[in-house]
Amino acid sequence: KENDYSYVQNTNDFIAKNEKNIKNIFYTIINSGTENFTFYCDEEYKNCVDDAIEMVNNQDILSNINNFVHPFNSFNTINISYDEYGEIIVQIDKVYKEEEIEELNTLVEEIINDNIKTSMTTKEKVETIHNYIINNGSYATDKIREENNNKEYNKANDILIDKYGICSAYTDAMALFLYKFDLDNYKIATDSHIWNLVKVGNEWLHLDLTWDDPITENGEDKLEIYFLLIDNDRLEELDTGEHEVN
Repeated sequence: KENDYSYVQNTNDFIAKNEKNIKNIFYTIINSGTENFTFYCDEEYKNCVDDAIEMVNNQDILSNINNFVHPFNSFNTINISYDEYGEIIVQIDKVYKEEEIEELNTLVEEIINDNIKTSMTTKEKVETIHNYIINNGSYATDKIREENNNKEYNKANDILIDKYGICSAYTDAMALFLYKFDLDNYKIATDSHIWNLVKVGNEWLHLDLTWDDPITENGEDKLEIYFLLIDNDRLEELDTGEHEVN
């Protein structure tokens, strides 16, 4: 993914000179999809190793960086080792394994071929997939997770293949299609929720499949479109308490 943002940018300079450099190096490493990488500290940057350790231990920063990369490159954990000369070795445990990626790529192509027409507008394509995911999957409640050995249901294959997922599953699944449609996008996460932000034309719009697939009292499946490609003003009007955006 070649996209740069105000929060993080890709870099070709792997000699860290300040905290911003370190953050961009981590983004570039994660964004590349590699599982092992080595970068170095500038000899004049005395706090480099300490800052790298602090960043790896800061879940807010790591989660934010994770939200800007393709789901297949996202990570479960990052570990670093280092030496006295400022060499920092990064090891990444990725969320998606190769066999899951292959299975999902095949499935996503099949869904697109079966549901998307070339005559559709961009918004029509996004709405079609939004509706498909919601109509073919359901939110994984605590009861469902308990009945299935406390399975997390937090990945795209959970909602697309096993038909149950929590908000991260909906968000990753939608992101896979957004990338196939060549739409710049990333994820927004709070302490309790996550959803998609996508650039359509020149406008960044919110897309929250989880909140458009509500849990009803009678167990009836329901499709809503309250959070389908809405701007910041509309998001604030809905005032859910779950969508805190900086």
